[in-house]
Amino acid sequence: MREHFLTLSFRLPKHQEESLPELLTPWPVLGCEVREVNAEVEVTVFLQNQARALLPQLKGALKSFGALDLAEGTQPDLDWIGEYRQLARPFRVGHRFWIDPHPDTPTPPPAGCIHLLIEPRQAFGTGSHESTQLMLLLLEDRPPVGARVLDVGTGSGVLALAARALGARWVLGFDVDADAVFVACETAHLHPQWPVALFAGPSRALAPRPAFDLILANMLVEQFVPLLPRLRRLVHPGGTLFLSGLLVSQKEAVAGELAASGFALVGEKQLGEWAAVVASPR
Repeated sequence: MREHFLTLSFRLPKHQEESLPELLTPWPVLGCEVREVNAEVEVTVFLQNQARALLPQLKGALKSFGALDLAEGTQPDLDWIGEYRQLARPFRVGHRFWIDPHPDTPTPPPAGCIHLLIEPRQAFGTGSHESTQLMLLLLEDRPPVGARVLDVGTGSGVLALAARALGARWVLGFDVDADAVFVACETAHLHPQWPVALFAGPSRALAPRPAFDLILANMLVEQFVPLLPRLRRLVHPGGTLFLSGLLVSQKEAVAGELAASGFALVGEKQLGEWAAVVASPR
């Protein structure tokens, strides 16, 4: 029998949303779904079925916090990735890339497009998120023809493959998540015309010498900032660093971190609230 989760739905004034994670931290919450509706947010909190005895206390805490219209419910444990795969459709990024989520039944790309078969999996980088699209657009703007490329936190491997397809001489992708690298290897096998090298492990597994003309890092700010000094040692003096995964509001802080690590900001791109930056070693 398929497991069911408990749900607790309620409304909150929009200004309370930012403080909600702190309130929920002590409770065994699996996740939240938040939707903005005018001056309020509608929230659904998901809990394991075993947490039913805690619901009265959680509801009391939420009422004190200002929650309105509290309602209990259940949610079947769906295969969310499977559901997404059924609904996913191929899409174009920029002028050069055609992202196809169905490798078993591929859709022919428009003329002149690079056909990337990226099945939705648990590894980051299906091409649908703005941060990944920004990196693809930067690669399109600055094709790495003949370059040696390092893809930090490769996830699905989509950026490594894109760089190779655009003419990179050699591409190495790595991730600390071994499951992600397994996915990247499976994705790479679908594209034998663009061979890439992959490994599971940290950046310190690489010799600290300037071996790369281009370094790609599509990850959260708190993940890539500690890596910047090491990336500075890995990039060639005339090379380039592409960073994505930051919000527009974080650009100034990231520029400061880049400067402190020996990089100069030389370009940027934005999609909605997301940004990507281009930096060169000073």
